[in-house]
Amino acid sequence: RELKSEEEQKSCYMREALNYLHKFWNEAFTYIKDGRYPISNNLAERAVRPFTTKRKNSLHFGSDEGAEIAAVYHSIISTVKLQGRSAWDYLGKFFTGIFNGCRDFLSLTPQNIDLAVCQ
Repeated sequence: RELKSEEEQKSCYMREALNYLHKFWNEAFTYIKDGRYPISNNLAERAVRPFTTKRKNSLHFGSDEGAEIAAVYHSIISTVKLQGRSAWDYLGKFFTGIFNGCRDFLSLTPQNIDLAVCQ
């Protein structure tokens, strides 16, 4: 109804918002029809936040090599966390192995080191 009211009374932003809502009306209210869909995307936003923070922080590494090292570090930490294991425990055991002369790097991967389970 608002979309069909007098055009000169609406700002271009209001018109744009109403057209968008009209175009995506069914998608915008899908959560009403299907209870499996959340009303907000806060869960997804929280899951993405660490990656956007890392992206912003990566501007300060000073070199491509520094950014590459950080990417490897974050990849390893994320892998350990996805396994439900302690990242601190892994890093401790990894560096202890390196300092003790271990050069069998496959034995130092997260799945091959006995790690504490995070609660």
